[in-house]
Formats: sequence, structure tokens, C-alpha cells
Amino acid sequence: MPRYSDVLDKVPKYPFARVSQLSREVQERDKIDVVNIRIGIPDREAPETIKRLVSKYVLAKNSTFGYPCDVHPERGIPELVEAIITHYRERHGVDLKPENIAVTSWTKEALHNIARLFGKGNGVVPVPVYPAYVAGILLSGHKPRTVPSFEETNWLPNMTFTKNDAFFYFCDPNNPTGAVADRGYYDNLLCEMVKHDVGGIFDKAYKDYVFDDNVKPVSITEFPEMLDYGFEVVSFSKHCNFVGIGLGWIVSSKQNIDRWLKLSSQYSQGVAWYVQKAGVEALTNPEVKNEIRAYMEEVKQRKDTFVQGLNKIGFKCKPPKATPYLFPRIPEVFGDDDERFALKVLLEKAHVAVMPGSYFGESGKGYVRATLFQPKSVIEEALRRIIEIRNW
Repeated sequence: MPRYSDVLDKVPKYPFARVSQLSREVQERDKIDVVNIRIGIPDREAPETIKRLVSKYVLAKNSTFGYPCDVHPERGIPELVEAIITHYRERHGVDLKPENIAVTSWTKEALHNIARLFGKGNGVVPVPVYPAYVAGILLSGHKPRTVPSFEETNWLPNMTFTKNDAFFYFCDPNNPTGAVADRGYYDNLLCEMVKHDVGGIFDKAYKDYVFDDNVKPVSITEFPEMLDYGFEVVSFSKHCNFVGIGLGWIVSSKQNIDRWLKLSSQYSQGVAWYVQKAGVEALTNPEVKNEIRAYMEEVKQRKDTFVQGLNKIGFKCKPPKATPYLFPRIPEVFGDDDERFALKVLLEKAHVAVMPGSYFGESGKGYVRATLFQPKSVIEEALRRIIEIRNW
């Protein structure tokens, strides 16, 4: 037999897959559709304007000819790079250069592979945490070190580092908690990064899902020195419903982007031209931007309905400042056993699928994560089913 690497043996099974499998089994067994409020996939396709324009681009002459990295600049087509620069100028008041930007396909891959750029040491993750970060640390040959966060401190971890730490992941706005860090938090974080020469991977997938007018997500581009230490990764998937398309970008210093392009060129042929053109439309086309804004407003209304409904039936759910997720405390009678509550009560009895909070790490115990990526009618059906079996 071949001598396989033992690296994969260290990576835990992806917990979301288990809930997905159990949901299918319960549905087949009971012949009842399970209400799925567990995963972060927008319930709408990409805007119709995008689909129409991408179809036109695909049919254009030579649109599918040659590897993208051979036909177009490796960092991305100029129109998309310029649209990203304009986005940061309008949103964050900063002037980036093309050398600060690299277009990527699926940002989950980028989040994993950026970890390979850092030297030996720990990969630090605040918990609760998106499980893919831990896999990224292990697969890049680093050792995970967790930092807890708690509801009492607004789910913002005390990020301090040591000489053994190489880099950290930071999801802001946060999945699953909905926490948002302010400028003061970033100031302190930058001081720690510089003091200990620690790099950062900032996941900004949910930066446009903000429900509080007084909250403005921070970008590392607002701190020039942070670009030397960190990478900001932004996805079109959640913002523009590009889940089936795969497009995002990375922002950092010129030196860091050069490192990234050297790495990514070893395994990627770049992003298709027509996919990048879809990104241009998403950032610049007024019709598309209006469709996206309308969807964001709808998600906000779902949030209000869901939070009120959960609090009426025994959960303790604070309205999130951002992100399309709720992270409520489960009813007191279940203590911290969120896995039993999610899988044995909600899934088995109510036929409602959520994610146990402990699947996001130790400090997620006693919570569950539910998504707002379902129509209001589905959310109301989930609440109705939970009420029916509420005699815990």
C-alpha cells in the first residue's frame, strides 16, 4: 500500500456534514420535509441581471479560450480590479493600488491556502469559529490554538499572542455570533500583531450584512501597517448570491500579494473572464446593486421576525448587529447540551435543522446557530413546529 500522509488524519470531520446526513435520514424515515435553517447559503440565485449578462459574456468570441492566467493579468482583469479599488474608496475612504489586490475563486480555498504562506508556529482561532479555519491550520502544517469569546463580552475575544504564534484567523462580522469589532479593537489587535510579528487572515464574507445603522465594519485597509501583516479576504458568495459561481478577492500589501500570486499560480489557472465580469457588474451596475440592497432589507426583516419568535418560546436571543445568523441561548432546561437539543429535540421531534453551537467550538456550548437565508414563511414554519413540541 502507498505511504499516505498522516496530515489528513489530524483534521476532524467537517461537522456540518453530520447534520446534513442526519437531516436526510430523519426526512426519509418520517416522510416529513425537514425545515432547514442550518446552512449559510442564500435562498436566492444570483441577481437576474447578472445571469443575463454572464450568459452574454460566455457567448462572446474567445470568452472560453485559453487559461485565464495566460489571457488576462494574474491578479484579475483590470475592470474588476478597478471596481474593487473604487469600492474601497467609497466604502472605507482609502486609495488602494492594483498591486494590493488579487482576484480569487472560492474564498474558502483562499482562506486555507493563505495559511501556507506563514512560517512555523500556532494558528490562532477565536471560538466559536467557522470549522474550516481549524482545517486550514492543520493542513498547512501549523498547530491550532484557540482563544475563547463569550456573550458577556459581546463575543469579542481577547486576542493576545506569544512568540509561538504564527498567524490567526478573524471573521468579522462574525460567523456564528454576529459580533462586529470596532476601530478600537483593531487598534489593539494591530499592536499585538506588530509586537509579536503575527500575521492575520481576515474573513470579510459578511461585511455587507449589517442591521444596525450605528455599526460600520472595519477594513484592515484603514490601517496601512496592517496590510503588511494581514490579508483581507472578501467573497461575492454571500453578498451577491454567487454561491454557485465562485468569486472573491484578497487585499494586502504588494509584498504579500506577490507571495500569494506565486503560491496560487502553482495550483490555479486563474478565474474565468466571464466570472470576473460578473463581479464587475455586481460592484458597479446600479440595477444589480438595487437588487442586492432589496435582498439585504428582506434579510433584516426576517431577523426581526425570528428574534421575536425565539424569545417568546424560551430562547434567549439577542438581535445580531450583523451577519445572516442568529446564535441564541437554548432553553434553560437543557443546560449546555446544545447537541442533544439540536439533534434529538429540534431535528428528531420538530423536524427543524439548526447547527449545535458546540460544533463551532467549546464556548459555543449551550447555543445553536440558525440562518436567515430562508423566506419569512419558512422561518415562521420553523417557529410553529418548535412551539408544537415545546413541552420539553
